[in-house]
Amino acid sequence: MLSFAHLVGDTVCCPKPGIRDSPALIHMVTIKDIAQRLGVSASTITRALADSPRISTSLRSRVKQVADEMGYVAHAPARIMRGHRSSLLGLVVPDIQNEFYSTVAKAMSDCCKEAGMHVALLVTDEDPEVELRQVRGLASAQAAGFVVVATAQPKPETIALLGRVPHVELVRKSPRLNSDWFGIDDAGGLHLATRHLLSLGHRRIAYIGGSPGLSTGAARRQGYMNAMREAGLRPEDMIVDAGGNGERHARDAVRRLMQTQPRPTAVVSGGSRTTIGILQGLQGAGVRVPEELSVVGFNDSESTGLWSPGLTTLALPVREIALSCSALLLRRIRESGQDANPSLDPPYRATYATSLITRASTAPVREQGTSARRRPS
Repeated sequence: MLSFAHLVGDTVCCPKPGIRDSPALIHMVTIKDIAQRLGVSASTITRALADSPRISTSLRSRVKQVADEMGYVAHAPARIMRGHRSSLLGLVVPDIQNEFYSTVAKAMSDCCKEAGMHVALLVTDEDPEVELRQVRGLASAQAAGFVVVATAQPKPETIALLGRVPHVELVRKSPRLNSDWFGIDDAGGLHLATRHLLSLGHRRIAYIGGSPGLSTGAARRQGYMNAMREAGLRPEDMIVDAGGNGERHARDAVRRLMQTQPRPTAVVSGGSRTTIGILQGLQGAGVRVPEELSVVGFNDSESTGLWSPGLTTLALPVREIALSCSALLLRRIRESGQDANPSLDPPYRATYATSLITRASTAPVREQGTSARRRPS
């Protein structure tokens, strides 16, 4: 998770290149060292570094310049004990291989940088025990707040820790957290994707998605089923392979689908990494898209954008969601510092619509057994 340097006294020194030449033990630069260099009191240095209006602009600038040259870094825990707000925020995500979450991390970092805050990335691997250790560790460092993509079953201790600090849920809704939330219209998105395939004449449409134990997995599966039901199809006509996340589950699901009779003529994805796994599985099985199987992906990511002949997919406003989520978290932190009581306000909920980008991976249905003209090699 995080590794914390050993801190001594009021400060920690992070020398710059050129200050490490001496083999002797590095001296931890203190407020007193800077005061001695400039010939002023330690209290003056402290006020200057805190941008106190009692100190002239020119002296503040000079103090900061000398502090920077000497390699001074403020001791964060000591600053917090003196009443300063922590500048540390936690972003809790299930994995970092998912391009969705890497985009979120970049957007959140950009937003918080402007506010002078720092983002620590915590990866849970969908494990509630790991989630608890990560949140507890950052809470012990007096984190100012969290953006959380929760596991399916967060530990009671995790819920209690998050309840004591400003936090916002992202994408997933945990029924045990009565929190502000920013996410996607998951049901509407999969409904849109499935209707697109239905409009092309497909009826044997498979859905491959994540665990229904997650709010996102349940909503996406429901959106697919709603569209199928509206088209007059019965539950036994629906082909659902849900319960896992990631490429491996999707590849295995493709293999199972290709063994069914009659085979599906189309597949719709319920996740970013699931989409990659579906494409990998189809390529490995030698299935031609869209001649033998039409495909609709989830999230218009850079990696799937490289796939040829072009993937029809749901586009998600990931950066917009992450920026708005981060902005609200910063607002909640400011409110908590002003002795406001955010718990008296109803949680803020924002749902973002998806859009369908139509490319070459979907085509009108072909009758089973109809030969398709192969593309020239």
